[in-house]
Amino acid sequence: MNRYRLMINSSDRLLGHFESATPWAHEAVQEIARCLAGAGYSVELLVADSERRLLESGPDGVRVLYSEPVFKRAALP
Repeated sequence: MNRYRLMINSSDRLLGHFESATPWAHEAVQEIARCLAGAGYSVELLVADSERRLLESGPDGVRVLYSEPVFKRAALP
């Protein structure tokens, strides 16, 4: 399942982002992007294509301490 992030800007100033990892995330970010673009905001679509992980190895095995998605730019349809 992909994770999508919309970066939302107004007047060349970052306002924030919307992130979704639901099974219908692709359709959700497209709909939100259309609404925001229609209201005069600029949006940039990012898609997580991998993740960084911090691992700990001990006598009980390996465990994930932390993970974060790594996003790349994608084109809005």
